Amino acid sequence: MKNIQRLTMVLAIVLWLVVIGIFAVAIAKNQLWSMGPIITYNRPRDALGWLIVAAIAASAVSAILKLTQDK
Repeated sequence: MKNIQRLTMVLAIVLWLVVIGIFAVAIAKNQLWSMGPIITYNRPRDALGWLIVAAIAASAVSAILKLTQDK
């Protein structure tokens, strides 16, 4: 169980780094406004929207596994 928690934590960190990298590249190229909207009609749009949703989900699963592992 500890390995799964570590795996999801690493996955969450990698996903967040990818999302931050995409934002950094967009800011550097002055294309930030062309990426929006990220979430429309309660659904993720494009790859960036799905990456953000996956990062949030991986972070939540990692936190839940950490909380249940301590008990």
